[in-house]
Amino acid sequence: MALTRTLDRVNNGIGSAKIRLHDLRHFHASILIQEGSSPVMISQRLGHSSPSMTLDTYGHLMPGWQREAAESFANAMRRIS
Repeated sequence: MALTRTLDRVNNGIGSAKIRLHDLRHFHASILIQEGSSPVMISQRLGHSSPSMTLDTYGHLMPGWQREAAESFANAMRRIS
C-alpha cells in the first residue's frame, strides 16, 4: 500500500487524473504487445495463468499480426514453389 500512497501523492502533486497501479500494469503490457514482444513472455511477466488470458485481454492491440502472418505464409509458399 505504500506504493499506492506514493503514486497518489505524485498524482496530486502534478494535478493529473488519478492513475492506479493497475493502469501502469496495463500500460506496460500494452507497450510490450505493440512492440512485438512474445505473448508468452508478457503472460509470464504479468503472472497470467496462460498466454491465452493475455491475448484475450490485449489481443485487440495486435491488428497487424494477421496481415504479417499472411505475408509470412505467402513468402514461404513462394520459396517452396
